Amino acid sequence: LVMPLAGKLTIEVVSLSGGPDSAGFMDKTDPYVRVTLHDGQFDEGGVHRGEVIRTKTKNNAGGTATFNETFHINKPENMDCLRVELWDEDTISDDVKGSGDVDLDTVIQAGTGKWVTKEASLCKR
Repeated sequence: LVMPLAGKLTIEVVSLSGGPDSAGFMDKTDPYVRVTLHDGQFDEGGVHRGEVIRTKTKNNAGGTATFNETFHINKPENMDCLRVELWDEDTISDDVKGSGDVDLDTVIQAGTGKWVTKEASLCKR
């Protein structure tokens, strides 16, 4: 993946629907979304990862939440993927509930420069 475009990238996290409703007995999920810019080698860490954004936690929202948060990050030429992760915030340690990657090359090739979806399924971990 080589996306020859560098500059500002705007990311809008709108909402969650159909997510996991509970995190255990009598415990509703406290969801938040984390998005990491990377070069396609996310699991290698270090220089392969760029900026990270995180929404506010929606306490006791369960599997449905409205975020409506917009972020602006710097996008280097070599960073052409976004890792989108759904997390459940907990007192001791947070849990990943699902994740997926967005290839920015396909977004630009689509001609709009925007990635718009009504529903995105994330890979459960």
